[in-house]
Formats: sequence, C-alpha cells, structure tokens
Amino acid sequence: MIDIANQINAIGRQVATDTETATVTLQRRYPAAVSDVWEAITEPDRVRRWFLPLTGDLRPGGAFQIEGHAGGKILSCEPPEHLRVTFGGEDSLVDVRLSADGE
Repeated sequence: MIDIANQINAIGRQVATDTETATVTLQRRYPAAVSDVWEAITEPDRVRRWFLPLTGDLRPGGAFQIEGHAGGKILSCEPPEHLRVTFGGEDSLVDVRLSADGE
C-alpha cells in the first residue's frame, strides 16, 4: 500500500510571485535513472500507468491532451533532461528538468 503522506512530504515546494507571475517550483528525488523517469513522463503507455491516458502529437510544436482534463502544446523537448509545455492555457507553463543525483 502507498503511504500518501510520505509521498506528499517527499516533494519540496517553493512559491515565488511578482506583480504578473507566480512560479511554483517542485523538486522530487526518485530512485531511478534519469532515462527511466523521462520515459515515465513522455511515453503515453507509461503516463497512463501513473496518471491518465495521454494522446496527441508528442513532439516539439505538437499538442497533447490528457483524457478528461487539460491539454497543451509541446514547446521544447530535449530528451532525457528537459521538457517544457503549456498546460490548460498559453500562460500556464510546465518546465521539467531532470538530472542525476549521485549514482
């Protein structure tokens, strides 16, 4: 069984705001290789296992849709380290950066 409180507490959070922008930074460590985490967030079959079905043109300039929820556009995709997408609207950006943490 998953310990929900432990999962939530494993995420570092930081919020910064100015007059026009709010930036929320989340940081999480996983006991997995960067390439494995990359596949878990970019391959539709893997995304479906932990989130919801994902469809679309999954390449830079393409668009994606999460079944029953928001979608967006893929702005940048640099495997296996950087993914930047809009989510739910042009002014809502998700910028994912993956890096190894030790071995």
